[in-house]
Amino acid sequence: MHLIQTKRQLPLGSTILGTTLSSDKTTLSSMTGNHVSNPLVMTLANLDAEVRTKSSYGSLTLLALLPIPKFVGVKKALHGVLENRVTHACLDVICGPLKAVAHEGMWISDFVGDIRYCYTPLVGYIADTPEAAALAGVAGKTSHLTTAFGPHFGDNYRHPPRTSDSILSSLTSLASNIDPWDLTAYTKEAKTVYRLNGVHRPFWRDWTLPNGVLLDPHHIFPIEILHHFHKRFWDHDMKWCIRAVGEDEINFRFSSIQPRSGTRHFSAVSNLKQVTGREHRGLQRYILGVIAGAVPLEFIICIRTLLDLHYLAQMQNIPSDALEQVEAALRTFHDYKKIILDSNYRVGKKNSPIKHFEIPKLEFLHSVVACIKWSGALPQWSADRTERSHIDLIKKPKSKTNGIEYNSQICRSLDRSEKLRLFDLATALSSLEPDTALNLDENWLSNLETVEPLGPPRVIPDFFHWHPPPEERSTPSPLRTFSTKTTAFHLNIKANVSKMSLCDFSSLFKIPNLPISIVDFLTHYLHDQRFRKIGGRQGSSDNPHIPFDNVKIWHSVLVQNLSSNNGLRVPQRLFAVPPSDAWPFGRYDTAIFREDIEGGPQIPGCGLNGWSCLDDCFHV
Repeated sequence: MHLIQTKRQLPLGSTILGTTLSSDKTTLSSMTGNHVSNPLVMTLANLDAEVRTKSSYGSLTLLALLPIPKFVGVKKALHGVLENRVTHACLDVICGPLKAVAHEGMWISDFVGDIRYCYTPLVGYIADTPEAAALAGVAGKTSHLTTAFGPHFGDNYRHPPRTSDSILSSLTSLASNIDPWDLTAYTKEAKTVYRLNGVHRPFWRDWTLPNGVLLDPHHIFPIEILHHFHKRFWDHDMKWCIRAVGEDEINFRFSSIQPRSGTRHFSAVSNLKQVTGREHRGLQRYILGVIAGAVPLEFIICIRTLLDLHYLAQMQNIPSDALEQVEAALRTFHDYKKIILDSNYRVGKKNSPIKHFEIPKLEFLHSVVACIKWSGALPQWSADRTERSHIDLIKKPKSKTNGIEYNSQICRSLDRSEKLRLFDLATALSSLEPDTALNLDENWLSNLETVEPLGPPRVIPDFFHWHPPPEERSTPSPLRTFSTKTTAFHLNIKANVSKMSLCDFSSLFKIPNLPISIVDFLTHYLHDQRFRKIGGRQGSSDNPHIPFDNVKIWHSVLVQNLSSNNGLRVPQRLFAVPPSDAWPFGRYDTAIFREDIEGGPQIPGCGLNGWSCLDDCFHV
C-alpha cells in the first residue's frame, strides 16, 4: 500500500533547499498603545517535519517585518490595491537573494563543514485565505487554487487548477491595454475581466525551480489546517448546528457532557468569543453526539462526512485508500447538502436565509487530495506553528525593548538569542563521542534530545516496559502497572482509599452486584490453568469465595495504547469518582477497548476494529 509520509525530506547529499515562507499580522502591546507588525519568517522544507514543526528547535528564522502602510490623498477603494503592491514589492526585495540562488545555485557549507552546491526554490507559503489570495494575485471571492469563483464555490467537482502562466499572461494582456499606474482603470479591468486584484508585479513571477519551471499557486499555497479546516468548521458547520438545534438546547447539551481529562468542557457554545484552534478541535470531538436526535439524519450525514474528511486528511501517514475516502466523504456531503439550504440552517448576520454555498473554504476542500499528493501530509503546513512563532520572534523580544524604535531592538535581541543557542548547540555536539557526532544517519538528532538548549520534545512514558505482559511475569504479586499486547494501565503510587470493605465499596459506588461479579470472575479464571493464585489463597471450584475482605480504591487510572506503527501514544487518564458534593452523580469516564488482534494495531477501518488507534491517525 502506498503511503504518503509527513516527512518530505530529501537525502543528505541533496542540493535542493526548499524554502517555506509565512507571514501574518500580529498585535504588539506596549505602554504607549498597540502596534501592529507583519513578520515574515522562513524555514527549510528539507528539515524533518518533526523538527520543523516544533518551536523549541528554532527552525523558523525572522526575515523581515513587512510594512503596513497608510495612504493619504488616495481613494479609500484603492488602499487595498496599494497595500498589496507594497507587500509584493517588499517580498521581491527581501527574497531577491533567494531567487538568485534558486536560478544559479550557490556553494553553501553545512553544519559539519561539507561544501554543497545548493538551490533555494519556493515550495510553500503558509498563509490564511485572504492573504494567500492577495499573494497569488487574485481578486476577492476568487479561488487561488482553482479557476472557480463566487457562484462556483458550491460545485460538487474540482475546477481546473489555477496556473502561474495564466495569471502572468493575463497581466501581460492587461498591461498592454492599460497603464498599471492608472490605478482606477487598471484595477477595475483586472477585477471585472481577469478576476485579479490589481498587483502588476507578483513577487513569485521569477522564482523558479532549478530547472526553470515556475510553480503554480496551488503548489505554493498548500491547504492550511488551522484556517481551511478548523476555522471553516467554526464559521460554518458550527453555525449550522446551532441554528438547527437551537441556542438554548445546544448549550444545554454541551453543558450536560461529563468533563473528560485532557479536553475542554463547554458550558455554552453559542456565545463563545475569541475562539482558538484548540476550541475548534474540542468542539469537533463532541458535535456529532450533541446534535444526534435533534436534527434530520441527512444533516448529521453532512456534518459527519466533513469531519471524516478533516480527520482522514490530518493523518501523519496516509494510505492511498484514505485519499479515496477523503474524496468519497466530500462527494457524500455534496449529495446531502441540500438539506442545509432547505431547512434554512445557513443564515446571514440578520438571520436571513442564504440560499447558496459561496464559501471559498468549502471549494478548497476539492484540492485536499491534490495538495497531499504534491506537498505531503497536511499537519506540517498548519499555521499553528507560524502563529506561535509570533510570540517567540516578535512579542517576547518586543517586551525587552523600551517601546521606541523597537524594530532594531527586536533584531538585536534575536541576534543575541541565536548566538547563544548556536553556542550551546556547538558545545553539545562537541561533548558527544566523536563517532556519534559525525554519524549523521536519520537518528542523529535523537542523540541530542537530552540537551536542554535544543528544547527536547515531551517525554512519553513507556508503561509497556514498566511491567511485562501477564505471560512474562515472574511474580504473582499485583503491581501498579500491567499491560496487554496493545494496552497498558498504570495506577498512582498512593490509592485514594487505602482500605475499604467490599460491602462499603459496593454501597459507595452504587454497585450492588459487585460481590457476585467478583465471584463469577474468580470462578471463570480458577478453572483456567494459566490463572495465578491471589494472595496465596484459592477457593474450590465447587464453592468459590472471595479470598479477601478489603480493597484499595483508585479514582483514576492512566491508559496507554500503541499507535498504528507500534509507537507510543500519550497516556490518557480515566476517572471513576463516587458521588460527592462536587459530583452528585459521580464521575465515570467511558472507554472502549478492543481485544488483542494478531499483528498489533491496524489502520482504522470501520466499526470498533480501529478505535484504539484513532488518536494516532487523527490530528484532533
